Amino acid sequence: MEFLKEILGEELYSQAKEKVDTYNKEHKDKPMKLVNLSEGNYVSKEKFDNKETEISTLKTQVEDANKEIQSYKDMDIESIKKSATDWEEKYNKLVESQEAVKKESIRNERTNAFFNDVKFASESAKAGVIAQFNEKDFKYDEQTGKFQGANEWLEELKKNDVGAFQSEVANPKFTTEISTPTNNSSMDEVMKVMGLKEERKEK
Repeated sequence: MEFLKEILGEELYSQAKEKVDTYNKEHKDKPMKLVNLSEGNYVSKEKFDNKETEISTLKTQVEDANKEIQSYKDMDIESIKKSATDWEEKYNKLVESQEAVKKESIRNERTNAFFNDVKFASESAKAGVIAQFNEKDFKYDEQTGKFQGANEWLEELKKNDVGAFQSEVANPKFTTEISTPTNNSSMDEVMKVMGLKEERKEK
């Protein structure tokens, strides 16, 4: 209240101070306080309540942060790292396996296409030839769409392993019913029975 002396004067100030002191003695639960607002010492109840709420919120956030930090401290970091490494290895192996299956599938499709027009003597012969082909591991040229050196290898195999392939020479076909030539049969009749052209008679 000292700042009121200059405004009220000594006598009036003393009277006012006496009144305020008397009031405060009678109302100790809610004493009167006079402040100079120009000095910025007074804070409204609304601002005070807002500040209290803000402080309470910050306190809660700090407590939550401390709990989170403690939970990390309680973790077995080495076990977590090992688990992460194990999962990474499993993932990499899975990717490699998928790539291998994909490559094998493409390789089989191309191999089947290569032997598509080849006529084998039997299924076992086909399986054997394809097994030899796979052992050779011919490189596939993406630009030409062919196995490098595979055609030459196949032609050589056809010469060396004739029994594995069907003969490309057509068997003779009889055009008439088969009958046994007699002693009286002419050469023309014999050739006719065999499905061959008749000899041209000399003029």
